[in-house]
Amino acid sequence: MRLPLLVGLSVLVWAPRAGAQQVTEQEFLSAFTPESTAVRALTEGVARAEAARRRAGLLSNPRAEFWREQPDANPRVTNWTLSWVPPLDGRYGLGKKGAAAGLAAARERLTVDKAELRRELRAAFAAWSLAFERREALAQQVARIHSLAEAERQRARVGEESGLSARRFTLAEAEVCAALATAEAALAKAQALARAWRTDLAADATPASASPPEPPPIGGPTDSPEVRALALEAEQAAFDRKRSGRFLAFPTLQFGWQQLADRGVVRGGPILAAAWTVPLFDREQPARIEAERREQVAAARAELGRARVAAEAEGGAAAYRLLYTASREGGRTSVDSDRVIAAATAAFRAGEASLTDLLDSLRAAMAARMAEIDLRGQALEAHRGLETALGRSLTGGGF
Repeated sequence: MRLPLLVGLSVLVWAPRAGAQQVTEQEFLSAFTPESTAVRALTEGVARAEAARRRAGLLSNPRAEFWREQPDANPRVTNWTLSWVPPLDGRYGLGKKGAAAGLAAARERLTVDKAELRRELRAAFAAWSLAFERREALAQQVARIHSLAEAERQRARVGEESGLSARRFTLAEAEVCAALATAEAALAKAQALARAWRTDLAADATPASASPPEPPPIGGPTDSPEVRALALEAEQAAFDRKRSGRFLAFPTLQFGWQQLADRGVVRGGPILAAAWTVPLFDREQPARIEAERREQVAAARAELGRARVAAEAEGGAAAYRLLYTASREGGRTSVDSDRVIAAATAAFRAGEASLTDLLDSLRAAMAARMAEIDLRGQALEAHRGLETALGRSLTGGGF
C-alpha cells in the first residue's frame, strides 16, 4: 500500500490545479527592474565613482584669517587676509578626466554585474522548470507502471498469470518511485530558490517549459561591457599617471588689508603675498612609480580581457549551436517515446510482446525523456554563459 500512497500524495502536492498561474521566464524576470532591490544592491560601485567624480571637480576652499596685536606702546596692528591656491598646476584637469573615466568604467561594471544577476535568475528559473518537468514525467511513469502492475496482480490472484510477472512489475514500480522521490526533493529545492527571488509568486504558480531560443548571429569583434570597462580603467590609470607627474604646485596667493592705529591716527593698506612649496626633496617619486605600474597593469588587463571575452563569445556561440541542435533532436525523440510506450503496452496486453520487452521499452522511453531534459538544461546553461560573455540579453527583457 505504500507505493500507491506515494503516488497519490505526489499527485495531490504537485499536480497543477485548474486555473493555476503558469510563469514564463520573461514573466519571472520582469519584476527585476532598475528600482528592484536585487538591482539596487549592485550600484555601490557607481555611487562611489560618482562621489569621486564630484570630489575631483571641487575647488579648494579659501582660507580667511584675522588677527590683531598691540605689544607694549607700539601701534595696534589689525590684519584681514584671504588665502587661496588656484587650480592652475595641471592636476585639477587631469583629476577630473581620470574621475570621469572611472565613473564610465563603474557604469560598465554595473552592466556586467546586471548580466551576472540575469544569469543567476535565469539559472534559478531553469532549475525550477526542468525539475518540474522531471517530476511530472516520472509521476506519469509511476502511474503508468502502477496501472499495469495492478492489472497483473489481479490476473495473478485469479490464476490467469504467474506471480512472477506481478512481482517484476512491483520491482519496476519501486524503481521509478525511488526516482520520483529524488525528483520531488530536487523540485522542492529549486522551487524554494525561485520563490526566494520572487516572493510575490502565487502559491499555486508553476513554471512554463524552458526552451532554448534560436542561436543568435554573432560575428565581428566583441564589444562587451567588460571590455569597455577594462579599456576605461586603463584610460583612468593613464590620467592618474600623468597627474602624479605634476609635482610643481601653484603658489598660495594671499590678499588682505592691514590697519595700524596709533594715538588716534589710523592708517591702512593692502596685503599682497605669495607662498610656494619648493619641491626640492619630495617630488612625488613614490606616487609616480605606483601610478606607472598601475597603468601598465591596467593596460595588460585590458589586452588579456579582450582576448578572453572574444574567446568566450566565440566558444560559447559554437557550443550553444551544437547543444541547441542536439536538444531539438532529443525533443523529437522524446515525443516518439510516447508512441513507443503505447505500442509496447498494446502488444503486451495482446500477448504479442513479453514482459521483458515491455519493461525495456518503458525504461528506454523514460531514459530518452530524462536525457532530453538534461540536454535542454545544458543548452540553456550554454545560452546563459553566452549572454554573460557578451554582457547583454539575447532574448529581450534585460535590466
